[in-house]
Amino acid sequence: MMTLRDRYEDVAHARRFVAATLHDHPGRETAVLLTSELVTNSIVHGEGLVTVAVVSVCDGVRVEVGDGGSGTVPRPRIATDSAENGRGLFLVEHLADRWDHVRGAAGLTTWFELANGA
Repeated sequence: MMTLRDRYEDVAHARRFVAATLHDHPGRETAVLLTSELVTNSIVHGEGLVTVAVVSVCDGVRVEVGDGGSGTVPRPRIATDSAENGRGLFLVEHLADRWDHVRGAAGLTTWFELANGA
């Protein structure tokens, strides 16, 4: 697990962490992309420190991105062709095998899973 300050330059650190952790996983590149999207969302919409964890699950891998939370629920939206944002959770929804979020006392954790054969 790694902890980041909520700075945009930390998105690259999160990508490198996931890439190194999943060095030979078939879904490595997808995981790096989706991590980038979730960490960016945490920086834009969340509060406080951002955590990134890579967890082995029975048939694949789960990446969890946590922050201090906000009052909003993460939902995919459809961005217009000219929009400069709004595609992150859309990508997560379409590229991950599963994804969701959990709100707890410490904040919000959004996660996605990729199967070993991804």
